Formats: sequence, C-alpha cells, structure tokens
Amino acid sequence: MRTIRWLVICGFAAFVFAVAVAQDQDDEARVLFIASDDQGTVWANLSLALQNRSDAYLPMVVGVQNNSPNEVKLTRESFFLTDMDDIVYSMPTVKQWRKGYKRIVIDRRLLSTGGIPWEVWYQSGRLARSNFFPDLSGRRGNTTISTINLRTGYGMVDLLYFEQLRVQQTGRPFILTVQPVGWEVPINLRLYLN
Repeated sequence: MRTIRWLVICGFAAFVFAVAVAQDQDDEARVLFIASDDQGTVWANLSLALQNRSDAYLPMVVGVQNNSPNEVKLTRESFFLTDMDDIVYSMPTVKQWRKGYKRIVIDRRLLSTGGIPWEVWYQSGRLARSNFFPDLSGRRGNTTISTINLRTGYGMVDLLYFEQLRVQQTGRPFILTVQPVGWEVPINLRLYLN
C-alpha cells in the first residue's frame, strides 16, 4: 500500500514538474498570439518570423474570423505593424516582395498554421480564399487575391509579409493591427519575437 501511494505521489510530482517546464518553454518560444473582441478574432503564428530575422521582410501566418453581424472587407491596407516608437510597417506590393525576398519557396514549405482554426472554416464551407503573396510554383495558385469579403462566422488565413522591424530586441513588443472595412475599431494584437 505504501509503495502504491509513493508511486502515485512521485507520478503526480513528475507530472507537475513536466507541466511547469512546458510552461516555461512555451513562454520562451511562444509563436502563436490571439486577440478577440465582439467583432472578430485575429491569430498570428510567428514560427517563420522566428526562423528568419535578417531578410527585408517579416513573414507571419495571420488568421482573421469575422464575428460581427455585418460582412467585412479585408485588403492590403487592413493589415499593418507598429513598433514601440510608433513606426508603421506595411505590407509590400507583390512586385517589391518578389524582387527583395529570396525565401519564398522555403517559407511555403516551412509555414505553420498551428493554432489557427482554418480547417474548421474549410470543413464548414466558411474559409474565404486569400492569396496576398502568391508563389510562382502554383501550389496555392499564382493569382493575387487581396480583397477578401468575410461574412459572419467566416475566416481567412494567409502568409503575410511586412517590412522588417528596425529594432529587434528580445521582449520588445510590436503590434499587428487588423482593421477591415466594416469593423468599428481595429483589433490590435501584441506580438513578441523571443
């Protein structure tokens, strides 16, 4: 009886230790960020940005779901970053991106949509097509789709690129702002490159 009790206590202690270590590691290597209000939800997966900080553009997978009662419209101008010095970083044009970025194929192979519920939208017929930065390999199509209409409950997910941040310090936040036409106020998502 004592042996069983001791094994249960040791097992519980090991479980608590493993959870604590996992939480510490999650804090250090956080890649998924989420912000939500009554209008919608925004997700950002920074796994690609953490792998590549030296190029001209900062890649991230962004998901947006419309929860407002109205249809909204997302365009290139609906997304931008700001840093703590109030410098605005916008998305480049497709032409600028293709000319100034060399990791297009690698990014498509390594991208992660982890944590963004795009499969739920897809299976329920509520995934809106988007392709702000089409690759020429044709895997997702080589046509730019940069105007996305989201009805209530619909979502979109895409690999977006922004101008690279001028100051990249561990723990220094920056903000992803998403402001579709049709939302009264933007959703601001605080991000970190750890």
